[in-house]
Amino acid sequence: MVSRRTKAVAEFGIALLTALWMVSMRRLLRSSDDGSHEPTPLSPSGVAVGGAWGIGQVWAYDRDSWGVRTNRRRGMAVTLVGIGVQRRLLPRTESFRYSFGFGRVLGVVVYRTWYGLLRPLPGDD
Repeated sequence: MVSRRTKAVAEFGIALLTALWMVSMRRLLRSSDDGSHEPTPLSPSGVAVGGAWGIGQVWAYDRDSWGVRTNRRRGMAVTLVGIGVQRRLLPRTESFRYSFGFGRVLGVVVYRTWYGLLRPLPGDD
């Protein structure tokens, strides 16, 4: 069985690689010779909301809020409710959606740097 800390470090690594990939794709698009492939502009509010969302997700998982870690059905139900909230309440512009995704990944990187690399996970005995 894999420990929670190992999973947290793996989640950090995947999120960091994803963030680096997103930044490199933006740079690649910006450096293209023809102007037809401009990167999607970043929305500061999208990055902020996405960051809070990403931190909230891993925070709830670490603390097993509502049983999202220990009960798969509850975890799936909370995920589906989260998707519904995103679709109903958040703007659907391309800029906001991309920025939300980028912010979410950055939020996971920040949280996992603090809880997972530098400090023990909340709820560890």
